[in-house]
Amino acid sequence: MKPTLSVIIPSHPSDQAHLDRLLGCLREQRGFKAEEVEIIVETEGNSEEAKAQGALRAQGSVIAFLCTDNYLLDPYFLRGMTTLAQAHDVIGAYTQHYDWVKYDKPLSRYFALLGANDPLCWWLGKADRQPHWIKRRDVDIVSFPNSIPSLGDNGFFIKREIILKAHLTPSSYFPMDCMEDLRRLGHYRYHVSGSRTLWHRTGESWLTYFKKRFRYTRDLYFNQIYKIRWVMVDSDGDWAMVVLFALSSLVVIPHLLTSIYGFTKKPDWAWFLHPIVCLLLTLTYGAAWLSSLISQPPLLSPPLGVQTAFSDASAQ
Repeated sequence: MKPTLSVIIPSHPSDQAHLDRLLGCLREQRGFKAEEVEIIVETEGNSEEAKAQGALRAQGSVIAFLCTDNYLLDPYFLRGMTTLAQAHDVIGAYTQHYDWVKYDKPLSRYFALLGANDPLCWWLGKADRQPHWIKRRDVDIVSFPNSIPSLGDNGFFIKREIILKAHLTPSSYFPMDCMEDLRRLGHYRYHVSGSRTLWHRTGESWLTYFKKRFRYTRDLYFNQIYKIRWVMVDSDGDWAMVVLFALSSLVVIPHLLTSIYGFTKKPDWAWFLHPIVCLLLTLTYGAAWLSSLISQPPLLSPPLGVQTAFSDASAQ
């Protein structure tokens, strides 16, 4: 008997304490028999390579992607999200919000309140989750025929038969790239749950967070841009918004107004980290750009042989 759900968790030795807590959460989940859930902990390669390896090994009809800094407070989270992903009119499901936990660290609370662990992504309107001031119905259907937000990770559920249609190889896997592949193939409808949430403890360390954003931006968006299919900044309008974000970060007031508005909707002093995080990210992304220029000259065009085989279904 094949499982109904395969849960993919990338992990490294340094993640062991977090992994143990996540596995404890999974043992407390209800609504499934033991043989209906397959848990795959992948330790080979970086986190993206591990996710691809796990997805290729998975046997469940639905695949869920969790990270070791994810925790499940709802005992029926897996059952509820799997049911949404199995619906015939969508290819997957994810949550509208992250859990806001009162005793969590301020940076993690701030990301949960904003609905994104990258304020620039939120500023561009490309974050998959929403700020806590936005409310939906318990379940909604969203469709992304023209462009997708940053889908594919942290409590993301998708039909196995669908994700296998994407360019799913460990050497080139990135969650948003696969979702972009599927969009181009005509698969772009998802269930969004407004009633179920996932606790994402991504802001436990300021230094770790900004070091990760630096490496991620330098390596992926500058040094290896030719390898990816989904790009957060992909138009002149996006670049104009990036400049506006940087100026707002230096001026402070526009981001401070966001903090004040958010505080009126969900009172938490963590909102007032917003101007600080935006300014530090502006400096971090600027440093990543300078580092990429120093380490290698800019590519004028992708190397031969790396163009994607996928094209928009509408162009076929």
